[in-house]
Amino acid sequence: MAKVNSKRAILLLGHGSKAHEANETLRKVAKSVETAGGYGYVLPGFLQMERPDFQEAVDILVSKGFKDIVVMPYFLYMGLHVTKDLPSEMDAARVKYPDLEFTFTQNLGFHSKLIDITVQRIEEALKEDAPAPASFAQHPIEKESFRIIGEEMDSSRFTPLELPIVKRVIHSTADFEFKDIIRFSKGAIDAGMAAIKAGKNIVTDVRMVESGIMKYRLAPYGVKTYCFSSDDDVAEAAERGNITKTAASMRKAAAYMEGGIVAIGNAPTALAELLRIIRDGAPRPALIIGVPVGFVGAKEAKDELIKSGLAFIASEGRKGGSTVAVAIVNALAIEAAAK
Repeated sequence: MAKVNSKRAILLLGHGSKAHEANETLRKVAKSVETAGGYGYVLPGFLQMERPDFQEAVDILVSKGFKDIVVMPYFLYMGLHVTKDLPSEMDAARVKYPDLEFTFTQNLGFHSKLIDITVQRIEEALKEDAPAPASFAQHPIEKESFRIIGEEMDSSRFTPLELPIVKRVIHSTADFEFKDIIRFSKGAIDAGMAAIKAGKNIVTDVRMVESGIMKYRLAPYGVKTYCFSSDDDVAEAAERGNITKTAASMRKAAAYMEGGIVAIGNAPTALAELLRIIRDGAPRPALIIGVPVGFVGAKEAKDELIKSGLAFIASEGRKGGSTVAVAIVNALAIEAAAK
């Protein structure tokens, strides 16, 4: 391929991320573009959160003698960064360097080669010898978040099984208080992972919890998730019994929860009713995740769970929530696959 004029440089411009690995990807792309295109100089630059930013990148290129710069926005979509921010950056650079010339390329956008890559990634995942669930790649931002969490908490307080769950709860809530209020019954984590590996059901109190569970991590084991709180027959039963719909949903869930996991993150009444029907002879789940949030009944229901003799993961006091329940289920799925 013919080389670009020696007085012209390529500025490959990305968004920028707090995660080091994400920025390194753009740098690798820039180096590969320089080699593949036969270009004399390709510089990666960033609009946010990483350096060099656009103006610093222009300074670098000008200092190397370049006055003709080809700007390639390494963006998939023509968002505000491409249509508004980038032209403003170029205008500012022209004020500082009046002789500077920019050639502005199209962004990545729609291209048949991107479709080919997308299909290739999907086909790779569908192959019989595709990586096991444990090898799902962790996003660089998530990886950096977990590193920060590890630095800011005393990890020695938890067992190797407990620590990933506590970290994922903190990651989901940005609340370090959970390290002090999460409680585990003896063998609870092993029971939860065994239930997942055995393909047992997961029942939730609200749709928000069910929708947040990473189904693709459960699919290899045949695990099914259920939530009945929005069902018409449950609403009718709640009205007849003068109870909440989430409490009534636990009665319907009894037929699905033996040996499985029940995850309650929103409704204290659901947890209280679950414990009541189990006392009355309903099938016992292998694990109860009891982290409902609230001022009325939440603490009391969780205290009852902790004293029940059932396998549990719970949060003491008022704090909890659907995101906490989701984080615990997903952590169990991830650790089950890893082990």
